[in-house]
Amino acid sequence: MKNIFLIGGILAVLFNSLAGVILSNYPSFNWMLADISILVSTGLIYVLYFKYLDNAFKAAFTFLFLISGLIRYLLCLFAPSQLENNWYILMIAGLIGMEVLIFVFGIALKKK
Repeated sequence: MKNIFLIGGILAVLFNSLAGVILSNYPSFNWMLADISILVSTGLIYVLYFKYLDNAFKAAFTFLFLISGLIRYLLCLFAPSQLENNWYILMIAGLIGMEVLIFVFGIALKKK
């Protein structure tokens, strides 16, 4: 199962990068930000299947990470190209932090 998400994530990065190269109105900043977002989602889901969590945790976390990854991707598409006062990047970082925190709590709950 984990290989499906890894291959899907790699294909998503390749497709996004191809779109960034071909489409002239797709800014490089948004392109790279979206690639990083896809890689983070893919990495979290891939690492999730290496941990010995119950199947219910894996299913719920996979769904959660996919939905928040889609939200992050959409935020990446519409983010302005400057770093100063960029609320989109702050929301993206907050979603990544929330995902990591939920992942760590899931591992901590498994140990109890």
